[in-house]
Amino acid sequence: MLLDDRSVLYHATLPFLSLPNLELVIVTYQEGQQDETEVALDNLLFASEIPVMLVQGGSSRQESVLFALETMIQQAPQLDYVLIHDGARPWVSEQIIISTLAMATVFGAAAPTIPIHDAVKKVDSEGKIIDHIDRNGMVTIQTPQAFKLSEILAAHRKAALSHKTYVDDTEIFTDFGGFVGSSAGEPENKKITLAHDMGNKEVSV
Repeated sequence: MLLDDRSVLYHATLPFLSLPNLELVIVTYQEGQQDETEVALDNLLFASEIPVMLVQGGSSRQESVLFALETMIQQAPQLDYVLIHDGARPWVSEQIIISTLAMATVFGAAAPTIPIHDAVKKVDSEGKIIDHIDRNGMVTIQTPQAFKLSEILAAHRKAALSHKTYVDDTEIFTDFGGFVGSSAGEPENKKITLAHDMGNKEVSV
């Protein structure tokens, strides 16, 4: 989908290219969608001074991230930190990127979060409310999430050998001994899941 005459993926990628000391960008794509991904990235593939590589992903988000990390450690083993971002978050700001990376230098990893202000309930398979969750300290999490490259790769390799399906990379990192700091997220940095998530922005297919 297009957002203000550029693809969602284009907008999700562009803010990272102005990051100081950035050395490599990797974009994963589903099997059979390389051409579509190249079109979506438009001139970012060849106009940027920062190399932008395409890597075929796997059958899940988790597997795709692992493939990207394996490629990154091969191409740029000297890198200290990696930022992992959802291609469906086109409103990411440079401020979120920089503050999350700064927090990662303190904790070894970091992710932007948003405090939960609504009451939180748990419902069963029939839709009946069965529990009332204390929202104190509860947050929702966003991307980009920043990690030491060697450490998140090691965690992903271990996760690949387990039978657990992970929701995001912070869960993988903490499951295998890492600590993740919380940086300030932004309500505007939402993830597009359904068409109405595009809001009132100019959209075309």
